[in-house]
This record gives sequence, C-alpha cells and structure tokens, in this order.
Amino acid sequence: MIVKLEKVVNYKDIGFDFKLRPDSLVSFFQEIAIHHSDMVGYDAETLKDMGVAWVLNKLYVDIAEYPVLGDSITVITWSSGISGVKAFREFIIRSGGTEAVRAVSMWTLLDITTKRIKRIPSYLSEAYETESSQATSFPIASYKVDKNPGDEEGLLQTVRFSDFDTNMHMNNTAYVNILDTALKRYIGKNVEINEFFINFQKEVGFDVEKLTVKFSRQDTNVLYSINDAKNICSKGFVRV
Repeated sequence: MIVKLEKVVNYKDIGFDFKLRPDSLVSFFQEIAIHHSDMVGYDAETLKDMGVAWVLNKLYVDIAEYPVLGDSITVITWSSGISGVKAFREFIIRSGGTEAVRAVSMWTLLDITTKRIKRIPSYLSEAYETESSQATSFPIASYKVDKNPGDEEGLLQTVRFSDFDTNMHMNNTAYVNILDTALKRYIGKNVEINEFFINFQKEVGFDVEKLTVKFSRQDTNVLYSINDAKNICSKGFVRV
C-alpha cells in the first residue's frame, strides 16, 4: 500500500532561509506514517490499548533539493518489509515535479509496560501491505556508526517539555531540531544538510534538562552524538 499526503510548506515549517527545516521534514514523515497506521486500523489509541508503540530506531534522509515557503509537496510512504523485530518504511517528498527528498527508516515495536522490543506479529505485517520497492539503496538494516566523536567539549542544548510525545519520550523531530541547531553553532548558520543518518539508542526521559551534542568533522562529513549526562542517546552522520 502506497500512501500519499498533499501538503503546503507553511511559515512554521521553514528556517530563516525560507527553506523547509530538517525537523519539519521529519515531522511530515511522522505525520504520514501515523496516517498509514490510522488507515489500516492501528491508530495510536488502538496500539496503546494493545500495550505497544512503534518506535523509530534508524533514519536516513537524502535531500536533493529543499522545498521552500509556499511550495505544494506530495509526501509518499510505504512499508517495505517487516521481519522479526524490524519494520522498514520508505519516504519520498515530491516538489515541483521532482523527487526532492528520499528516505528510509527502521522501526521496532515496543512493549510500553516492560520497555522491551517485541517480535512484530504477522497480522501487523499483513495490515500494512508491504511493497517491494525502495526509495533509496542505503543499507539501513546493517549500517551503524562505530566511531564516536572525540572527547572535545560539546554544545549544550536545552530539552523542553514540548519535545516529548504521547509515548512520554523525546519525539524524533526534537532530536533532529537539536542536531540542526547545534550544527549551525558548530559550523555556521548558513550550513545546509544534504544527507543525514540518525540511530536512536537511548530514550531521553522527563528528568533530562540538558543534552550535549558532540561533533567530529572531516571535510563535508560530520559525525555526531547526542548525549545526556551518562549515555549516548543517538548518533550518526551528516553530510553538508
């Protein structure tokens, strides 16, 4: 099943350069993924009653062109495979007749009581009607960033209560917003992200007030980690 949403880039979605912000882009992905679940009968309330929630584990995004204020865009998604404890979802954003953004994501099903990953039942796989095509060839299932940024002092970012979602953890879009903000302070406000990969590793809870973002740069490649006081909460790479 291929699902589409027609959207218009609004003022709230853009940065100072009038281009769609990376966190807004991920917000569109989140919206259409939820819409797909709603369509097949597994909305947020139903999943909560089942005692489970979909949790994003990895996300890779390739941005060929940023949509700008006023652009009419089509956001497209589909399930590209569910096996064991892993579910894969593809995304495309079309703008002005071109494929401006391509992305792939990997999700897990979390038991919200035990906080443990569950095997995904076959009836969920059947409900989402998996498609065989892929938006990108990026090997998200196997890819990981082994190296951590150095021990240099990181950039502190404040965690807000509005960053938390109905699952009581920091929303995926908040991670991307924190990353984008810190990157602009690290490199400069005019830096533009062409690709990024994020691996969510540890939940950020309500008790966390500050996160530290660390970077290690090699030309256009930037490794990063987002850390609380004790642990790496997420890490990945950015190409600028």
